[in-house]
Amino acid sequence: MGMGGKIIGEYAKGKVDKLLTPEAAESTSRHRIMHFLENMEAAVLEANCEVMGRELPNLNQTSFLRMAVRVAELRADYLRAGLKVADHRHPDAAAIEELARVRRAYEEMQAVFEAAERVIERGYVKLG
Repeated sequence: MGMGGKIIGEYAKGKVDKLLTPEAAESTSRHRIMHFLENMEAAVLEANCEVMGRELPNLNQTSFLRMAVRVAELRADYLRAGLKVADHRHPDAAAIEELARVRRAYEEMQAVFEAAERVIERGYVKLG
């Protein structure tokens, strides 16, 4: 060994030993990791398509638009409640509770809408 480099790798009983330089071992490891991740990505896509297709047969343009309208309505409810609270410098506890309730409803529905958008963007459901 002319360069005095260290040899790493594995010894396989049989015909050929697999001895690699550190650089080659790192490249092989990176390739294995990339291959694993590509396989997992394909498996996740397939699983999502199967589950979403089975569980959400009614996710279509009509239902998606209905969700979008509901988000807009809940946003309007939240803003309306905020404007009402803003009428008083020291709003009562009930007004604050109502504001929090409508905010939670809006934020939850917005999160659901974004999740549906992602499902559609990734092609997990077939849109007619």
